Amino acid sequence: MNNQMNSLEKSFLPILFLFNLTGLEYLPSHGVFKQNRFCSFISEFLKYLFRFLQCLGIIAQIFSVILLEEKKVPVSVFILVTLQIAVNIQTCRSREQIRVILMKLWKCSQMLHCYQNGQKLRASISAFIVFLILLNIIYISTYFYSNEYAVYRSLIQNSHAFYNLPKLKQYTIHIPEVCIIANPTAAALVFSSLAGYYGFVCLYVKDLFNRIENGIIHLGKDFSHLPLIQSYIELAGLMKSMDDYLSFSAFIIVLSSLAGLFYINFGILIFSIDGCVHPLTGETYFFSLVCMVILSASAANRAFLTAKEALLSLPAKIPQHYDELKIIVCRECMKDVSLTLWKVYKIEPSLLLSAMGLLITYGMLLATLGGTISQQRDSLLVD
Repeated sequence: MNNQMNSLEKSFLPILFLFNLTGLEYLPSHGVFKQNRFCSFISEFLKYLFRFLQCLGIIAQIFSVILLEEKKVPVSVFILVTLQIAVNIQTCRSREQIRVILMKLWKCSQMLHCYQNGQKLRASISAFIVFLILLNIIYISTYFYSNEYAVYRSLIQNSHAFYNLPKLKQYTIHIPEVCIIANPTAAALVFSSLAGYYGFVCLYVKDLFNRIENGIIHLGKDFSHLPLIQSYIELAGLMKSMDDYLSFSAFIIVLSSLAGLFYINFGILIFSIDGCVHPLTGETYFFSLVCMVILSASAANRAFLTAKEALLSLPAKIPQHYDELKIIVCRECMKDVSLTLWKVYKIEPSLLLSAMGLLITYGMLLATLGGTISQQRDSLLVD
């Protein structure tokens, strides 16, 4: 089973590498990163570099809160940065459960004789990770050419705090650059790996539940009933573990992404936009994270319900074992399990529509407010 488990780890290797980079320390023990000293050194160096970026980013954000007169935006960003660090710490504490989830997935695949195309799965995961990282790089690069950056830098340079402490200015003049590079980069590494792991595990679980449902429908041809029941119980326990250890991370990813979408649209209303690349890449990045978490988890929840309904009909399909199967199904398979956002809100496709509706509502409110402010400014200028 170790070799087969290794093939699943290889499929998730791009995510496991990012996990290792962010402090999770989960790479295959037989991998090149553990055997080769140079690769091991590079891996450790990148890990410490990530910690340095996290510390540098939150320190720069604290200075940004202190120096800027308007506190709402920097305080909000500081809260989101703190939540990102909390998610990273919580994920590191759950490293063993993350390993167990992959092991249970492969165990269920064996019982159901459902072997995913490892190369295709790995290619999909790699494409998702590369896509998000490229979007983040473009977003950071284009920010330095935006009017928002010019305003941010001007506010820092002209802060009233420098009047009392003029020597502080030479040490804090580059706070905008540090905040723009360190915080989005650290957040992208944490959220991309977590969203990728969460999403692709959910999709894998969905396929296995569909396999169980299909096996019950065609019972007696390709499947026996015992592996179906055992696999269902294992997958239900796996979903419960995911909800116990990753629901908080899923909640923060969705919350931060929605906040990012709101911030970008707010910036479009407040600042004049010279081009569309910067806001478009930011919105695509945040929307991709939201969709990966919500759509994949809701698909797993739906697949669980359909597999449960099929399993409840199993005793009637095997009359000679009706009483025995009825006892097993009633005892082991009646519990409802679902993936949630921090155990508060069950993840369903309608959640995506609700979130988008909320953003549109607040966007219309801001647009109305922005138009009123612009009219007041124009009237003052005329007077």
